Amino acid sequence: MGLLTSSLETGRNALISYQSALQIVGNNVTNSGNADYTRQSAQLSAVMGTTLGPGLQPGAGVTLSGIKRHVDEGIENRLRAATGDLHSAAAESQAVARVEAFFDDLSGAGISSSMTGFFNSLSDVQNAPDDLAIRAVAVSLGESLAGSLQGARGDLFELGLDLNEQIRTAAQDGDRLATEIADLNSEISALEAGSRGQANALRDRRDAALRELSETFDVLVREQPNGSINVYIGSEPLVQGGSSRGLTTEDEVDGEFIRTNVRFADTDTRVNIAGGIVEGLVLARDEHAYARMGDLDELAQAIITEVNSLHADGQGLTRLRSVVSTEAVADTSAALNGVDAGLRNPPVDGSFYITVADDATGTPVAYRIDIDLDGANDDDTSLEDLVAAINAQVGGVTASITPDQRLSLEADAGFSFSFGHDGQQFRADSSKTLAGLGINTFFTGSGAADIAVREDLRNDSGLLAAATQDRTGDGINAGRMAGALSAAADSLDGTSLLQGYNEIANRVASAGNAAKNKLEAADAVTASLSAQRESVSGVSLDEEAIDLLRFERAFQGAARFVSTVDDMMQEMLALAS
Repeated sequence: MGLLTSSLETGRNALISYQSALQIVGNNVTNSGNADYTRQSAQLSAVMGTTLGPGLQPGAGVTLSGIKRHVDEGIENRLRAATGDLHSAAAESQAVARVEAFFDDLSGAGISSSMTGFFNSLSDVQNAPDDLAIRAVAVSLGESLAGSLQGARGDLFELGLDLNEQIRTAAQDGDRLATEIADLNSEISALEAGSRGQANALRDRRDAALRELSETFDVLVREQPNGSINVYIGSEPLVQGGSSRGLTTEDEVDGEFIRTNVRFADTDTRVNIAGGIVEGLVLARDEHAYARMGDLDELAQAIITEVNSLHADGQGLTRLRSVVSTEAVADTSAALNGVDAGLRNPPVDGSFYITVADDATGTPVAYRIDIDLDGANDDDTSLEDLVAAINAQVGGVTASITPDQRLSLEADAGFSFSFGHDGQQFRADSSKTLAGLGINTFFTGSGAADIAVREDLRNDSGLLAAATQDRTGDGINAGRMAGALSAAADSLDGTSLLQGYNEIANRVASAGNAAKNKLEAADAVTASLSAQRESVSGVSLDEEAIDLLRFERAFQGAARFVSTVDDMMQEMLALAS
């Protein structure tokens, strides 16, 4: 009778074990569409049983000894790193695509067409220098060029601010996920303490949160003996057991540039970003948006410098009766080329001409103004020296310094003045003083942010300095300015203005191609690792169908065994009675 009783126990163990195994298979099947689920399998073990005789111990059936969660930590770690690289590349690629759109002539600011249009219009002025309508077109196209540069730079600045906002959002998501992981650590440690099993559902949720966190930052994970994990960004811990340090952001202002940085909330130390969306956003902001702003500033400054230096030497149809320099001098007693003067385009040692004409006779009288900036004898020319020299040498014109420290030239009644000639021939400003101070220039400003056409020139196209010798039909200076588009520019180290823009456009295009290639490579790596993870942790319905049939047959066999033993017991009881 004892043997029959132990046989019933064996059958009972089998029924319970295979019923549990079928439940595990059912759980796998129902979660086959759950991307965060990790496949589980029943671990069945033989049970020690009653001894039948010397050396005879067949066992007491089977028991469910555990539930295995199919995870390859090596693949998981590599997949998290690849996921970070993928999302970094995607964020960078999306931002670079927006930068490329800003430089597209059809959909963007149209800088290239604005440049060629403006300089071509100066060629038209050269061919018809006395036509006010053609001059007005050139001035208008100059405004269009300035607007294109300002627009593109403004778009890049707004892109930088938008990327900062995305960094803040990503940091908030990272902080939320870190808190969630820390809470799950506590729950998992509590449930698994002192038991043989694992809190598999909670571990799945924690792994899903880790994968999402790896989209934001490149994280390193280390599991602890109690089942919790420590999460690191770089070498700094973010989550330790049930505690998260937290993440926050702080704006760093560098001149006009605003950079949002991610910091640890507990110590306010800066997070060393590597991988993830945040890395891509930071790269896009600093190396694409803000860097291209710098490129546009350099190009705009070169356009201003090259055009102004030529325009300042010319004469328009409208005679000058008063001018005020567009550039202020910080220290009027300092040498004009000194740091204290604060001029963006400092003059050099040389001279320029002021030619004064009597309205009654039209007879010009030229005066050469020498600019001493050789650094010898401590007598370099300051703004105050320049004013004194003009007032001492030039008749019919009064020089002064405005309250905001600019040079003002005012013709006496019945007189007008011009620059760049001596009444007989062209005389260039070898000192670059006029352009440096912003006298008789075309553009104002210092870069793409503030480039503009001089206000009085916008109001009177007759001020466009197309001539070199102040004569009717003289458009030589307009031709000189038109040629500046393709001429070697000192302000661009010998590169022409057109080449300077093309280099920026090529840089943008190359960055776009590089970002696309990086994204494609990261996508291929991530897809490969995802397939490897799926082969280990994913649910195969075909495999589950096989297990389902196997455990079902085993359950049926165990049930038949129990039924047979029960029949035997009934017979024995009948014999005993």
